[in-house]
Amino acid sequence: MAKKKVIVEGGGENLYYVSESNGTIYVYKGSVWGSDTQIGKVREMRDAIAVIENHAGRKIKSIG
Repeated sequence: MAKKKVIVEGGGENLYYVSESNGTIYVYKGSVWGSDTQIGKVREMRDAIAVIENHAGRKIKSIG
């Protein structure tokens, strides 16, 4: 899977990314300054979504 951008609802810091390597999905908090911070790693996309929603405190708006 290529690196995918995930946007959560609301304004402010709502940018996250997911990428996959060797069966593990890595979850990152995006930054406008270009330095992403890893916030988790999981085996399934639904778990990655849960990590993002938990971290953001908001629902996913779009994945792309």
